[in-house]
Parts: sequence; C-alpha cells; structure tokens
Amino acid sequence: MIASLVWIAASLAGATATPAESLVIRLTPIRYELTLRIDYQAQRLEGTARLTLRNFSQDPVAEVPLVLYRLMEVNSAAVNGTPARWTQTVERFADFSKLQAVHARVSLVAPLPPGDTLELEIGYAGHLLGYAETGMAYVQDRLNPSFTLVRDDAFAFPLIGYPSFTSKRRAPFPSYEYLARITVPDSLVVVNAGRLIERSASNGWATFVYRSVKPSWRMDFAIGDYAVIHDGPLRVAYLRRDSTGAARVARAARRSLDLFTTWFGPLQGAPSLTILELEDGHGSQTDVAAILQTAAAFRDSTRDHELYHEVAHLWNVPPTDLPSPRWNEGLSSFLEYLVTEEFSGRPVVNARADQLLDWLRGMAARQKRLTSVPLVDFGKEQMTESL
Repeated sequence: MIASLVWIAASLAGATATPAESLVIRLTPIRYELTLRIDYQAQRLEGTARLTLRNFSQDPVAEVPLVLYRLMEVNSAAVNGTPARWTQTVERFADFSKLQAVHARVSLVAPLPPGDTLELEIGYAGHLLGYAETGMAYVQDRLNPSFTLVRDDAFAFPLIGYPSFTSKRRAPFPSYEYLARITVPDSLVVVNAGRLIERSASNGWATFVYRSVKPSWRMDFAIGDYAVIHDGPLRVAYLRRDSTGAARVARAARRSLDLFTTWFGPLQGAPSLTILELEDGHGSQTDVAAILQTAAAFRDSTRDHELYHEVAHLWNVPPTDLPSPRWNEGLSSFLEYLVTEEFSGRPVVNARADQLLDWLRGMAARQKRLTSVPLVDFGKEQMTESL
C-alpha cells in the first residue's frame, strides 16, 4: 500500500527525470489544427490539438512523446481517427530540475516507418500560471482577461518532445502550417501572425479563426483589448492604450524592413509581417511572419533598436550546426547596431564592439571554457545561455 502511494505521488507531483542523453525526438509536426476555448471565470482552458506528424528519422517509431503545461492533462487521444492508449506523468526536466511539465506518451498500434506520417488528435484541459518561479522570468503566461498569451514557451498546447531542452536542441527545427480556432468572451480580441479567416460571435463568446501565412516553427496567440494597424504586408497588433506608440513602431518597422530588403533582397514567399505588442515582462520573440515586442518598446522611442534586432531575424537562414550555436543572435545584434547607426547618424557599431570586447575579456577570465571551446560547438556544449 505504501509503495503504491509513493508511486502515485511521483506520477502526479513530479516523477524522476530521464537522463537527457537517452531522449531522442524522431517525429516532427508538419501541420497543427488547434481548437481552444478560454473560460476566465473558471480560470481554465479546454482544447483539441490535431497534428500531422512525420517520422524524419531512420528508425520506426512506436510512440508519440508530448510535453504539456504542468497544470494541464490529456483527456483523450486518437491516431488516424482511432482511439489510442496514452500515459502521462508530471516530470522534472532532465536538464533543468526546477521546471516541471506533463509528459505524455501515446502508443501506436504499429510502429511508424521512417518517412511516413500519421494524424494525432489530443484533447486536453487545465490551468495556466506560467513558469516565472523557475527562473524563466519572461514566461508569466496566465489566463487573465486584461492580457493572455498562449504560446509554445509555456507548453500551452501539446508539443512534440520530452521534458529535456537537450533533446529539443538536437532535433531539427520544426516547420508547420496551422489553423487555429480560439474562443474567448466577445469583449476581447485574439491576435496572431496568421491571416484572420473569420470572426463569429454568439451568446457572449467570439471565435477567431487564423490560418498561418507560411510554415512556422511556433504559434503565438495574444488576447486582450487589441486594435490593428495595416500597412500593406505589415500589421501592428497593439493594445489600444498604446496607439501613439503603435503608429511610431509601424513607421520604424516599415523603414527597417525596407532597408533590409535593399541590403539582402526580398523575403522568401509571400511578404507578411505582424508585430504583436505584449505586456511588459513577457519577452520579445521572432517567427518567420511575426515579431513579439513588449509594451515598453511601444512607449519608448529610444528602444526602436530592439525592433531592428527582431526584424533582422526575418532574414535568418535555417541552422545547419545542431544543436545550434545561435549564430543568428550575433548577426541580428550586429545588424541592430548597424541600422541604428544608419538611421541616427551616430557611431554605434565600433562603440558597441569595444564595449562587448571589454565585457568578453572579463567573462573569459571567469569562464575558462570561453577560451577553449570554438563558437561552432557552443550549442553542443550548452553554452549559448552562458553569455
């Protein structure tokens, strides 16, 4: 009896992590279809995620591993339309013990051969309270009618993988199309990088339907009192209280977008860029069709350089050195300084280079690996977060 209680407690409150080196992701999503309803009174979301998955490895796959926010749970699973068996436990991340998530495994009746695809449907529900207590201060995501963010960073919908950042870094970058139906109280607006296909309302609820404009590696849905500025392929989705700053951000984005296009040529595919304003503290981010920018950057014109940095990311090439040493961050920082110099007429690049060199000398004295590990191996050595 005691042994059974211990096992149940471990399953529900944080099972022992599996060694990171033994976790290998062999599936990648090529399409998501997400249906989500947010009930603010109950502080609960309920959703269904339909994923098309491909086995990109050279080995058959017998189960689908999933990660979901720690206060949510899987309540149904089906593979190719047939109900499937699954298990789920709350586990610590193998390489970040402060972080916990639901780890679900969906069993396949027959192993999926290399190169083949399957359709997975997951029903899930639960609460969202962020991960700030782990040290991931920007993951403040929670269900609040004044501002809600639903995204990958908090595992707010099922993601393919294990509770391990190491295994994620070793896997190819995902790239998928998506269709999302998000239902919220009709006083709120849902914004996303995709194209708004439909908004319907009934009985105090509104459903926003978004379709991706190009294959993406993440989905981000912001919910609140939003309005949108349209400028050709450029959209700025902003919190209404920041309308003045939003107009300035739209001008700065257009100016930098035009400059980068002059330097590097047009972006591949249909031109489309959406800038989403987030509440402060939630962190900036870039996808192939979106820039997530915090409210402080909308209110302070001296922070336009942060926008230039994120716009520069749109010209990133897919990483071939895996785990990625994150060359793209260094390049975007350089371009951020270069564009600031171009627009302001002030010397910026050389001054920042001198500051960074002085800083690096001090860091190298304390972290000896910086003098022995080549930059190309920073991802393999998990050093990309140490600088």
